Amino acid sequence: MFNDEKRGVEEAYTSASTSSNLRVEADRPGDADVIIAAGWNQSRIGAALLRLHTEFDASERLRLATADQFLPEGKTSKEQRTAAATQAFAFNLHETGLLLGKLKSLPDVRAQAMIQAMKWGFGRSQDPVTCSERTEAREHDAALLKRLKEEVAKAGDDERALAMANATLVITSEEVEGRRKAEDEEDVARCSEKVASVIRWWLSQRCPACSGTKFQVVEGTNRHSAKICRPCGGTGLREVPHQQQGRRLACWFDQCVERARASIGRRLRPERI
Repeated sequence: MFNDEKRGVEEAYTSASTSSNLRVEADRPGDADVIIAAGWNQSRIGAALLRLHTEFDASERLRLATADQFLPEGKTSKEQRTAAATQAFAFNLHETGLLLGKLKSLPDVRAQAMIQAMKWGFGRSQDPVTCSERTEAREHDAALLKRLKEEVAKAGDDERALAMANATLVITSEEVEGRRKAEDEEDVARCSEKVASVIRWWLSQRCPACSGTKFQVVEGTNRHSAKICRPCGGTGLREVPHQQQGRRLACWFDQCVERARASIGRRLRPERI
C-alpha cells in the first residue's frame, strides 16, 4: 500500500510543494520542474491524492485513542469495554475530522472519488430486503405511470376527461420524481460516508492499539510485549472500512497515485527527481 513504499518522485513532489524557490533555470533542475511535470499529469485524481498525502504528512500528527484510555481502573465488564470502544471510535473520528478539515486538497479528492464510487454502485444499499423493496416500488411506479398515460390517450377529444387524466398524470409524476430524488439523495449520502471512511483509512492506516508495531502494549507501560496485537491481527494496520468496497476504492487510490508518479517521472530526467 501507499505508506509502505519508497518513492523518489513522491519525495521530490513533497519537497517541491513546500519550496519557496520555484524559479525555472535552464542549466539546473529545480523544484519548479517537478511542479510543471505534475501539472502536465493527466491523472487528476492521482495528482490530487499526491497533494493530499503531502498536506497530511506536513500536518500535525494524528494521535488515535484506544479503548483502554476510556476504561475505569480495575476490573471491567464486557459492557464497559464495549462502551469504551465506542467512545474511542467517536473520539478518533472527531480528531480525524478536525485534521482533514485543514487539508485543501481533500474536497477535490472526495469529489473525484465520489464520481468513481457512484459508478461502481457504492451508494446502493447492500441489504437484500431494501433492494427488493426498492425494485418492487419502481416497477409499481412504472406500471402506474404507463396506465395513466394510456388513460390520457383514451380521453381523446373529451376535454373534461382529458384534463382530469392529465392532472392525475402530472401529480403522480411529481410524486414519483420526488421518491426517485429522495432515493438518489440517500444513495449519495451512503456513498459519501463510505468514501470519507476509506480516505481517512488511506491517509492513516496504522493500528491505534499497537501504533503499527504489530505487538501488544504492556498494560500501564509504553513497552511492547512479544504477543501479537489482537485488534490488527499482527498486521500493524487498521482494517479497511466497508469490506470489499473499501478495499476496491483503496486499491484504486494506489493505482491512481502510481499512474501520477509514473507520469511525472517520465517528464523528468533522473537527476531532477
